[in-house]
Amino acid sequence: MAINISADGYCDHRAGIADAELHNFFSDLLREADTMLFGRKTFDLMYPYWPSVLQNNSGTESEIAFARVLDEKEKIVFSRKGINTTWKHTRILNDLNRDLILKLKEQEGGNILISGIDISDQLTRMQLVDEYYFVVHPVIYGKGKRFFESFELDTRVRLDLFKSQQFSSGAIALFYRVVSWNF
Repeated sequence: MAINISADGYCDHRAGIADAELHNFFSDLLREADTMLFGRKTFDLMYPYWPSVLQNNSGTESEIAFARVLDEKEKIVFSRKGINTTWKHTRILNDLNRDLILKLKEQEGGNILISGIDISDQLTRMQLVDEYYFVVHPVIYGKGKRFFESFELDTRVRLDLFKSQQFSSGAIALFYRVVSWNF
């Protein structure tokens, strides 16, 4: 799971610093993945924006590179509301199903990258997230969404920091692995 988060704990794409260094960082994460999992709200932020950047060559070099990498990934969107999309390699599924995610995890290939709070919350509740990548931005945003607002997590998750990366903007990426559930 990878997500941008403000220093005060809000996850909102408008709260962070979107510069070339961070676009390159997320492009590198995407290169290691085969599949992206989105909830509808996060997907609505991504589409049609990123396909448009690629199609129109409208953005910085790092934005176009990110759009190119994202465009080639398998994208699975979980939504109970109808979504129409022409974005290639995109499937829309009604329910976030534990068995489907387990099958995806068993497949050969790269990582499965999760983007979005609601889907991250649900997959954490199902104990299906192996690693969490938080990019903490040096911003106090004061609004937005936080993890586990719609329900309480009924377990504790013990994490181990295995890597960090600081960016010139002052943002810092914190890489955690799940050590145990229900400790």
